[in-house]
Amino acid sequence: MKPNFLRNKKPLFKDKLFITRPNLPSMGELKPKIETMLKSRWVTNFGDFHNKFAGRLEDMLEVKHVIPCCNATIALFLLMKALDLKGRVITTPFTFPATIHAIHMAGLEPLFCDIDPDSYTLDVDEVRRHLTPRVSAILAVNVFGNACDVVSLDRIRAEEKIPVVYDSAHSLCTYHKKRPIGGFGTAEVFSFHATKLFTTLEGGAITTNDDDLYRKLKLMINFGIQDEEHVVEVGLNAKMPEMNAIFGLIGLEKIKKIIDKLACLNAIYKKRLSGIPGIKFQKIREGCRTNNQYMAIEIIPEDFGLTRDMVHRVLKEDNVIARKYFFPVGYSYDCYKGMDFARGIRLPNTEKVSSRILCLPVYYSLDAKDVEKICDLIESIYVCRKEIARKLK
Repeated sequence: MKPNFLRNKKPLFKDKLFITRPNLPSMGELKPKIETMLKSRWVTNFGDFHNKFAGRLEDMLEVKHVIPCCNATIALFLLMKALDLKGRVITTPFTFPATIHAIHMAGLEPLFCDIDPDSYTLDVDEVRRHLTPRVSAILAVNVFGNACDVVSLDRIRAEEKIPVVYDSAHSLCTYHKKRPIGGFGTAEVFSFHATKLFTTLEGGAITTNDDDLYRKLKLMINFGIQDEEHVVEVGLNAKMPEMNAIFGLIGLEKIKKIIDKLACLNAIYKKRLSGIPGIKFQKIREGCRTNNQYMAIEIIPEDFGLTRDMVHRVLKEDNVIARKYFFPVGYSYDCYKGMDFARGIRLPNTEKVSSRILCLPVYYSLDAKDVEKICDLIESIYVCRKEIARKLK
């Protein structure tokens, strides 16, 4: 069957298939916990559900301290402030805007570094080339749940005596050599947004093994208030409310089942699409066990016969709503035009991957048969590539 872009009839899927859907508890699971919360009238400010959620995460991530937050962007921003950084922070432009915005809003200058073209994470050799006395930290991203080269980055942290922090928004239940992501570097930040495999609706968390940093951040997420009469830090209201923690506690009970399902769906994609010319998969770093949260492919136009943007458009006609994550690259955002740190930068690996990347639907409630249909559709797009290319000219 030809893609609907050529047929102009009914789409392959009646309803739109987005790249993700939130995994939500049932009303039956929520009701007893919500009733307990309402009875206590303790709805925020470090209540029982918040504290239980933090403790569960500490055990699961094998880390000393977890600070649940209202969202991961605020968490990143406060982490940048808490570390008392000055000058430049090395980071990747191949990320969600929140990573870069957190650096800039903290009064720091992002120093963009190229990525490894296969893993999509920071190229450590490039990081070393960017090190100068003005660099006060490294903010790396575990992209699509693929662990960075944490061993090399930890070596740089020791040699240069600068913090290395991780944006681990995608990486809950990712492992590096049997050790869960969460306890690496100086600190890590997770996202529990509705788009993630595990959600508290909105939310995030900071993880660290540093006692002093933990104490400071615990104050900063609550206005810097130490007690009734003392405000000892400049802070914000970044606490996670009890309702979000309730969603988190229930979600943690199902997380293994969710990850197993995502692994099965990703295996179907890789088996079906690996034989199509011009499709490349992200290379998972040796020793990393990913959480399979994303199914990212690159469309190599010279081999596939169509550009990524063409494939994206054709998929949409059949209600497959893929996403161009991450495009555009960070230093080309409209909001940063004219700023010195974004001027005149060309990072070839980043720009190539960003121009070819496409994330396909993968989530717990997605049926394996629908993944097979998406693969059929991509195969048909490849077969019809010349006809599609003529129509798009």
